[in-house]
Amino acid sequence: MTRDPSGLLVVVAIVCICLGWRAGLVAVAATSLMSAVMLLSPLYGTERSSARFAAFVFGAFAVWLVVKIFRTISFYDRAYQGPGAGIAHTPGLGWSAYPDGRLRFLNPAALKYIGVTAEEMREVMDADDFSWWRRFVHPDDAETSMAQWRHSLNTGEPMIAEKRLRRFDGTYRWFRDTGVASHDERGRIVGWYGHTEDIDDGRKAEAALRKSERELRLLVDTVPTMIWLMTPAGLPYYFNKRFVDWSGIDPVQEEPRGTRQFASHVELFHPDDRASVKAVFQKSFARGEPLQHKGRLCRKDGEYRWIDSRFEPLRDEDGTILRWYGVNFDIDDEVRAQESLRLADERLARALRAASLSELSVSIAHELNQPLQAVVANAGAFQRWLSADPPNFNHASRVAQKIIRNADAAAQVIGRIRALFSKAESEPHAIDLNAVIGEVCDLLSDRLASANVELDLHLDPGLPATIADHVQMEQVVLNLVRNGIEAMQDVGIDVRSLRIVSRHQNDATVEVEVRDRGHGLSNPERIFDAFYTTKPDGMGMGLAICRSIVEAHRGRIWAENVETGGASIAFSLPVRTADSSKILPRQ
Repeated sequence: MTRDPSGLLVVVAIVCICLGWRAGLVAVAATSLMSAVMLLSPLYGTERSSARFAAFVFGAFAVWLVVKIFRTISFYDRAYQGPGAGIAHTPGLGWSAYPDGRLRFLNPAALKYIGVTAEEMREVMDADDFSWWRRFVHPDDAETSMAQWRHSLNTGEPMIAEKRLRRFDGTYRWFRDTGVASHDERGRIVGWYGHTEDIDDGRKAEAALRKSERELRLLVDTVPTMIWLMTPAGLPYYFNKRFVDWSGIDPVQEEPRGTRQFASHVELFHPDDRASVKAVFQKSFARGEPLQHKGRLCRKDGEYRWIDSRFEPLRDEDGTILRWYGVNFDIDDEVRAQESLRLADERLARALRAASLSELSVSIAHELNQPLQAVVANAGAFQRWLSADPPNFNHASRVAQKIIRNADAAAQVIGRIRALFSKAESEPHAIDLNAVIGEVCDLLSDRLASANVELDLHLDPGLPATIADHVQMEQVVLNLVRNGIEAMQDVGIDVRSLRIVSRHQNDATVEVEVRDRGHGLSNPERIFDAFYTTKPDGMGMGLAICRSIVEAHRGRIWAENVETGGASIAFSLPVRTADSSKILPRQ
């Protein structure tokens, strides 16, 4: 070391150039201290030494400043006017790197995005590591993207990586970073050039689309029906989860999308339905018309179930079919229920026909039994009057007339049955119900006398005539009077009284009531049902026939218990003239 510190300025310049401006600044401080020791020592002139020391310090700082300005200008020239001049004008975010991967250049758009100046970026680059990577890349993407970058550096393959980069405001956006290697004439990599594309909006749109697709698929798989899609040619290519679970179709092992053959789909139907299914499906596809078809489809357990298939075409604005949408409804339970109901209806119809035939047979027997019993009873009386000593011909003659009337009644029953099956209509006649009551009471006078029943008649003298079948009305009154007599068999003789009343009501009806003094009715609501009886030897058809006759004449009949004892059965008929109704409904 000499007393002249000029050599130290050379050292400062070398340090600044080779090690950087910060090391150069340290070198300036160190050389200034050394020059002060040399120039301010007693061996050196103090006055002159101070001036030389100040000049040395000024010179050292000047060297450092010149080196710093030179390095900065060199960076700008290198980055923006040298090899990277073309990249600086690259739209979007552009960059270049050294062959070893160190970042060499970022274009202004990239610097603006990350929010740093060119000088700050140069300091980051001078750090000679990947610290800038961790500074601007999202932590979740840093390791993966760095691994991809190192792979490209080792293999020379292009790098394509998607990662999130931090913006100047601290938010992250998705970018697709693409980098390719530049080679010299000998094939050596001399640098890397890349472009970073902002794909954040696209990624968000894709995420929203995937979310919407997941929701739609979840909806399609959740709806309680089987959905399937077909190509415009009618080739099935999609089945929702419910369809797959129901039919057991494995979509993974099925043919590629849109190549499943139509015949394979038809094979799922019942062998008896395949021909019709194939015909209607092909017809619909050919014409582009919607279709609804019912057939039996094979479930994954091998059971064929009834399916209601419906599909519609989706067309574009030109009317071209884009695809077919189909749905299948499992209606097997409904079809089987309808079949069971149909079979039950058939069995019920057969049972009703059998019951009607039985009811008709019992009704005929009941109607014939009454006059025949009367014939037998009167024939016995006729014989007794003739066998008397002396014979009583007058009584025998009256009994003979009763026998004739009973025989005529039986003949009329047979005649009405024949008319019923020959579909002949009855001729209407105006009848007097008081006269009908009188004839019935006269007919049953012996029965009333033998049963010790007192007859109490209260007939309205002004009762109007009404259109009715005389025989049928006589039959109704006869049944009611006989029931009244039989209802008092178990009561005392002193209370056996049968009251018959006829009256003209204000609602244009005539009413006949038969009231007994028996034990009353146990179930007044059911006594008009067929085959319902409380008598040990009864058939349960008498009152049922009465209701049929009265209702056929547009009237009504009812029964009730009397508070003072006994029961009352009454019927009413509308007062009709011959002009209001010429044809009576048949029984």
